Amino acid sequence: MIKEQLNKPFPYIEKKTHRIVISLVFSLFIFLFLMIFQPFGLDDIQYYKPVLISGFFFITLIVLLFRFFASPIIFKKFHNPDNWTVKKNLITIFFIHLAIAIFNWIYNFLVGEEIVVQHNLFSFLFITISVGFFPTIILIILSEKYLSKKHNEIAENITNKIQLKEKISENKQIKIVSENKKEHISIELDQLICIKSEGNYASVYFYENENVKKQLIRNSLTKIKEQLIIFENIKRSHRSYIVNFNNVEKISGNARNYNLHIANLDFIIPVSRNFPKNIIDKYSE
Repeated sequence: MIKEQLNKPFPYIEKKTHRIVISLVFSLFIFLFLMIFQPFGLDDIQYYKPVLISGFFFITLIVLLFRFFASPIIFKKFHNPDNWTVKKNLITIFFIHLAIAIFNWIYNFLVGEEIVVQHNLFSFLFITISVGFFPTIILIILSEKYLSKKHNEIAENITNKIQLKEKISENKQIKIVSENKKEHISIELDQLICIKSEGNYASVYFYENENVKKQLIRNSLTKIKEQLIIFENIKRSHRSYIVNFNNVEKISGNARNYNLHIANLDFIIPVSRNFPKNIIDKYSE
């Protein structure tokens, strides 16, 4: 149960402006908190208190900017937006707090015991987590709400376009061939709903007399996609799904991604976070 929760998708902040704003607001919160409450011996500082406390502001800001701009370049595989999970987000938060704690400890040591109370590294880690806990939780909640609202609005707009759009029947024939070329599935383009990865096999979902049918064929989605590349309305929306966008009836959104809904299909089809939204929008025009 815990493993499933940790592996759930989590919103990934991709816009540069959002990253900068979050870094500034978070760092400003730390500065104001330390100035107002003056915990952990800060109230003993007699001179240049705002200047000294601003050092903690800049440390927090630099660490956060490094996380948002340098870390995704250095650790590109780890920071894949399409595979960002609760576990990865928690790991990142821990290392952010650890880095801030280390640099705060060094900064505090360099300022000197004559000016400010000295704490060991473990104490600084506790201090950093204590001060950063509430803004971190608030940031997570606000990110979830903002992205969920944004994706829902976009999804509703596209769904309205899809529902108003007149469907044009296409009687093109498609053929999906197995890896060993001994089996194949032949249906009309309008019949195809989607193709789902099943390990070394793929499940082909299609309409037959208005009922949904499923047929298993031995082949990978990558190779099947190559077979269907000439059909512009058939796209791979997710690593596990190929979809006929002609049959999509509704799009829903949440804080993490979009989902495709097709009539009579008993599951929804996820849309990868790196799948261009303009492609989805194209089929609603």
